[in-house]
Order: sequence, then structure tokens, then C-alpha cells
Amino acid sequence: MLALYDRTLSAVDTVSSWIVMAAMAILTVVVTVQVFFRYVLNESLDWGWDVPRLCFIVTVLLAIPLALARNAHVGVDMVVELLGLRPRRLIYRANAVLMAALMLLVAYYAVVLAHATWDQRLPGLDLSVGFFYVALFIAAVHSVLHLVRWLHRGGPPPRVESAP
Repeated sequence: MLALYDRTLSAVDTVSSWIVMAAMAILTVVVTVQVFFRYVLNESLDWGWDVPRLCFIVTVLLAIPLALARNAHVGVDMVVELLGLRPRRLIYRANAVLMAALMLLVAYYAVVLAHATWDQRLPGLDLSVGFFYVALFIAAVHSVLHLVRWLHRGGPPPRVESAP
């Protein structure tokens, strides 16, 4: 059962990663085109600010659970790492429960806010402002899935070391 959960979570991570990469590519292209239009052609794209904003927000939100999966978020765990295995696992599990509770609260209010803002439109696109909150909901639920995995594992995966 745990293997199925891990495979499913890995598939969700893969889809999320591809969306993040696509959003970053779209953001880069649209900002470049917008700069060209603005400074070379002395024109502006009507949607030239909304698309990058949407892509940036989606990128940031969907990257949160991806960083959780790799234990890549900034954390101060000097004292916790000095403890034995049992107290350390207890602290990590308590932390995962608190973070999951917070993410569930965020997911709930993302639904509330998506519903409240669904009739508002982005000025340059015929797209609902509520989509920002849909992305927040997806990121929060995806984060909870990783935190449930942390609970079962007894803590986060080993920290990803950054290159020098």
C-alpha cells in the first residue's frame, strides 16, 4: 500500500514539476516579448502583465510541495539533530502534524476565496482571479500528501545539500 502511495505521489510530483517548468518558460517568453513590444515597438500587450503574474504565482505555489519532498525548505534543526532518534522522530512528527493542519486550513480558505473571487476577471485576460486560489488549494493538498508521508517515515527525507 505504501509503495502505491509513493508511486502516486511521485506521479503528482512529476506533473507538478512539468507545470512549474512550463510556467517558468511561459513567464520568460512573455516578459521578453513584453519588453520588446514596450521598448522597441513602443506598444504594449494587453495581457503582457497578467500572464507572467499568473505563471509566477503558479510556479511559486506548486514548487512548495516539491521542496517539501526533497526537504529543501530552510529549517533550523541544529538542536533537533543533537537529540536521539526517538525524540527527533517525535518532534518531526509533531511538526508534520502542525504543518499539515496549517496546509488544510490554507486549502479550506483557498476554496472560500476562489468562490468569493470567481466573478472577478484579470484585466488583460478573460480569466477568473479565482484561479490563483485554485493553485493555492492544489499546492496545499499536495503539501499535505508529502507531510503524511513524513508522518509515516518518522520525519523528512534527508536534506538536499546545495552545491558550493
